[in-house]
Parts: sequence; structure tokens; C-alpha cells
Amino acid sequence: MSGHPCVFWRLRVVEHIASRLQLVHEVASPEPFELAWVGSGEGGRPPVRVRLCPEAARIQAAPVLHREGTPGALAAARHLGLRGLVYVEEVMIRIGESLSVEGILEDPAEGQGPFRAADRGMELLDATVRLETRNIGPALLPWALGTVAALMGGMGMATYAAWRYHVAHLPPDHRGRARLVVPQPEIGPPQIPHRRLP
Repeated sequence: MSGHPCVFWRLRVVEHIASRLQLVHEVASPEPFELAWVGSGEGGRPPVRVRLCPEAARIQAAPVLHREGTPGALAAARHLGLRGLVYVEEVMIRIGESLSVEGILEDPAEGQGPFRAADRGMELLDATVRLETRNIGPALLPWALGTVAALMGGMGMATYAAWRYHVAHLPPDHRGRARLVVPQPEIGPPQIPHRRLP
């Protein structure tokens, strides 16, 4: 939906049908892809390629949100043939992106002999893939400022309404106007706290 080249994508499309009715569509790319293990590429050796099947892996990443009416949401609705308003949560693994991966590494070449050879490379099984969280500060800043402005505006309105209510219910003076009475604090000898016995 973002239009970027990637090796894996997963979409969660939420379609608004009515005021309290939503349909959720989840689709993901099933094609396996290769990971380059760059830790072994030091000393002039080429990096080891490891195959990963996304259907048998847990891919954890912060999704990118495409709100209603944005190009990504409109493209998802058009592609899936949806007519209502939709918003999309998208997870992507781009080409060359660094990942943190855990799993069981299977090497078919480990037990091969002169008459037994494997035609596929290493594969990662039962994998957990974590993407580094991208900087979402620019996306959160307008939302945070808008939320703070709304809260401050609400507090200002509540304070003004409380003050108007207070002034409207003041006791009148001899001319019939509302009289503001500020109570004077009582000043007395200092109070010494006493311990209570059990």
C-alpha cells in the first residue's frame, strides 16, 4: 500500500460497514525470502544466506497506519473491492533492512555424503523476526499537540463555566447586585500535632 519495494508485507484492513459494525480483513505475502547473515561476512567471506518462510514465522513490527481517505487506504479498498470507508495497518520488511531474528537453523548440508546431497540452502524454522522501530516522532507530534490543545481548551471552558456559575449564585448586596465575599483566614496559635495512642 505504501508503494515501496519489499520482501514481505502484511495488511490489516478494517472496513466500516455501519456505526457499530466493522469487518477486518488480514492478508500477508506468503512468498519465502532470504536473510543475509552479515555476522559471518567479516574477513572477506561472503555472508551466509538463510531462507525464511513467513507463514511459519512470527514477524513483530510497529505498523504504519493509513487513515480513511489516504492513498494507501484507497488503494487497499480498490484492490480488495471494498466499498465502505477503510483504514489500513501495514507491516513491511524492506530490502536491506536490518532485523533481529531468533529461531532454529536447519542446514541440509550437515548430513550429506557422496551419494546424498541437498539442493537447498539453510532455512530458519520457528522464527521470531523483530524490526527496529522506526522514528514515529513526526507522526505523533501533530496528534500530541492537538490532544494537548483540546485538553487545555476543555479545562479553560470548565473553569469559565464554574466561575460563571459561582458568580450567578452569589448573595446580593443592598443594591441587588451580586456581592463577592472572600473569606478571611482564621489566624490562631500554632497547632501542635499530638500522637494518638493505640
